[in-house]
Amino acid sequence: MALSDFYRSTIVKVSATFGFSGFKCPPEVITKALSISPDEIAVKGSKRILRNGHETICPVTYWSLESRSKSKDINVHIKGLLARIAGRQNMLRREFGRPSVSVTWFGNYLYAGSGPFYEADVLQQIASWGAMLWHDIYQVDQEANQPIGKLGLQRIPKNS
Repeated sequence: MALSDFYRSTIVKVSATFGFSGFKCPPEVITKALSISPDEIAVKGSKRILRNGHETICPVTYWSLESRSKSKDINVHIKGLLARIAGRQNMLRREFGRPSVSVTWFGNYLYAGSGPFYEADVLQQIASWGAMLWHDIYQVDQEANQPIGKLGLQRIPKNS
């Protein structure tokens, strides 16, 4: 389903990941079982540099793949991500724990019920993995309360 111009104009950026976290085996076991290299792994207790440059200690072991699309349609991200691992569901092992699909969504107008929506085939693909669906949704404030889209809607100002 194509995104409307207004809806697209309220989306700043979206991305998705597929992966496992909190498991006890070495991440390489998942890599070998699924026959695909992850985009990111970390071992509990290891040092990690965040994208903002801060150093942190990883609280859990994880293995993940990241979406590669530039689209503002989260369905495009998830379809591309799951296409990379299509047909490997029978390679899952109990020791990996439950997989998850995580969506990160940045929008500049979250007041009109906007946010991610999912096409039926995308939900079926996620379910075929028995995966959980997680969301991180962020409001990105506009500069100088600029109107959004053709309707010229504006965000509700924060109380001072």
